[in-house]
Amino acid sequence: MKIQLNWKRNVPWAMVFFRAVLAPVVVLISRIRPNGLLLVSCVVFALLSDIFDGILARRWKVATGLLRRCDTIADTIFYAGVILVVLLRYPATVSRVWPLLLAVVALELAQHLFSIVKFHRLASYHSTLSKIWGLLLATAMIALLGLGWDKLLDLAIAWGILCNLESFAMSFVLPAWHHDVPTLAYAIWMRREMEYQARLQSKPEVVGI
Repeated sequence: MKIQLNWKRNVPWAMVFFRAVLAPVVVLISRIRPNGLLLVSCVVFALLSDIFDGILARRWKVATGLLRRCDTIADTIFYAGVILVVLLRYPATVSRVWPLLLAVVALELAQHLFSIVKFHRLASYHSTLSKIWGLLLATAMIALLGLGWDKLLDLAIAWGILCNLESFAMSFVLPAWHHDVPTLAYAIWMRREMEYQARLQSKPEVVGI
């Protein structure tokens, strides 16, 4: 039983590590053998690992706060590598979308910094908006790296700005760090619930005579 549990615990971690390692692989491919199909394959594999690490961790009941934080870090590392590839291969596209790109990068860094200052941990909400962003970003990168089509990139970056603003608001609303918070409305409900529980605990017990 213990061996089986360790195996189930290790699979999501392996997927997270795999996604982080793909970042330098993508950059190397773009420099050594700039093949669109290979680059697209890396994005697809990263997306699949991002989807299934969480699904398997929850199904096997091995999801932890540390795993979710590392999952977020792996996403950031991978897409940092992809952004570097875009900077190197598509300067015309970058010159067109750089205000949006700069805004989303600044907001991503700022909201994580705010979470570190407030909670001493990276934000790792895995909200519904962030999951949609992951799909949009992967689709936009597949279209750009595979077909040279950059029209979806504007939508993906704009959605990322919205996603980071929501994460900012969640960190502001929540009194304590939490992972897997699906929406801002749910974060507000969690805050009210925690405040209600705190009031109940602070009330003195009435001892009967």
